[in-house]
Amino acid sequence: MRDATVEDDFVDRSGAPSAFENDGYDEPDATNDEALTFQCARGGGDGSAALVARATRTTAREGDAPYNTHLSVSADGAMCAVTTTSGRVRIIARDGGSGALGDDAREFVPGHGCAVNECEFGSASDPHAIVLACGDGTVRVYDVRTKDDRATAVFRAPYGERDVPSASLGGDGDTLVAAAAGAHVVFYDRRTQGGDACVGLFQDAHSEVVTRVRFHPERRSELYTSSVDSLVCAFDCSRAPLNDEDALITIMSADAAVNNIGFCRTGASGNERDAVWCTTGIEEAHIFLTTSSDKRRVGVQLVHLKNARALAQTAAHSQSFMDFSTQVDYVLGIHDGVDPGELYLSAGTQSGSVGVFPLVQGPEPARGTAGYVILGPPVAVLRNGHRDIVRAMSWDGNRHASEAARVPLTCGEDSLVCAWTPGAANAADPPSVDRTRPLGRRHSPY
Repeated sequence: MRDATVEDDFVDRSGAPSAFENDGYDEPDATNDEALTFQCARGGGDGSAALVARATRTTAREGDAPYNTHLSVSADGAMCAVTTTSGRVRIIARDGGSGALGDDAREFVPGHGCAVNECEFGSASDPHAIVLACGDGTVRVYDVRTKDDRATAVFRAPYGERDVPSASLGGDGDTLVAAAAGAHVVFYDRRTQGGDACVGLFQDAHSEVVTRVRFHPERRSELYTSSVDSLVCAFDCSRAPLNDEDALITIMSADAAVNNIGFCRTGASGNERDAVWCTTGIEEAHIFLTTSSDKRRVGVQLVHLKNARALAQTAAHSQSFMDFSTQVDYVLGIHDGVDPGELYLSAGTQSGSVGVFPLVQGPEPARGTAGYVILGPPVAVLRNGHRDIVRAMSWDGNRHASEAARVPLTCGEDSLVCAWTPGAANAADPPSVDRTRPLGRRHSPY
């Protein structure tokens, strides 16, 4: 029998406040509607817009029809960049008024046989900088204005990591480079022109491979990371030296491997992007609050779209959306509408059709929970542009964005890049897909 006089080492009798007490804060429940802070997006219906691929460009070359795996748009919407499985990054200029894809394009080729996992432009203060996360263990920064194809800075991942899945530019003046390296997040100072020396390393935030790193588009010192370990983490990188314990703001859990993250506006903070969204390997979507006057609310889950593919199929009940009501294969992401708080989810089919579904209020018994949000009928359908899996989509209806930035862009495994506008179908069919290639790899990204 245990001696009652022996002190229990696990009991804190110091009288100090517990870090785990909620300090009077109540998590959202059926009587507390804080789980829903954004305005419901406009519903669709049979009158939804049919968007047409007015401008189509291919990244294929003779004897090489690569998959397009990632798409990035510059802050002013004047350029887009597409990464391909052939190790090239294609920079395409866009018309400032129509947002259409220009005929002139240039390419960056990091090295022979070097895969490029993704690319990202700098902020509005440095729109011509672009960072590449490469499959040879390097992070490369380029200036798209120069005619020199050499990188302005090259950094090598630590610990002999041979693959960098993601990289982002941020910090004061976009001088900080963050990159995913295995289960770590590594930081470099862009002004050093490259090398192996890093200025910071987060080693404890994630326990498995980091899939995305993203600096916030407005609060440039805030970094968000995601991982196969199901976590999304937020950090304040404004203070040196950088370490994950001091920089950590909050940890959010998606309960499944996270493959993509981005930012959106709930409407609670005006035009500011005050939430982070993520999609998971089981095709679910989550939205977490990242800005609030009540710091205890930061990290609260606002929306959980369980089995988003099934929700999209249910929403596409009309004959007009037969291609979605019979099969939805994957989720692409969450997108802002015209006004703050209008949010949409994009989902696609193996044949290359994409539907844009509004987030709307669900059944009344679910009020106050993340499940209070469901999907409405699509407000837009993008079809007859791609003929294979769509890997990435840029859609931002923000009324404050430029005309070019508001024109949706997609890239897919058919080597095509499409710009979409309303109107009648194109007279000419898009280029055919090389069906001798392997099946699409959308569902095995790691």
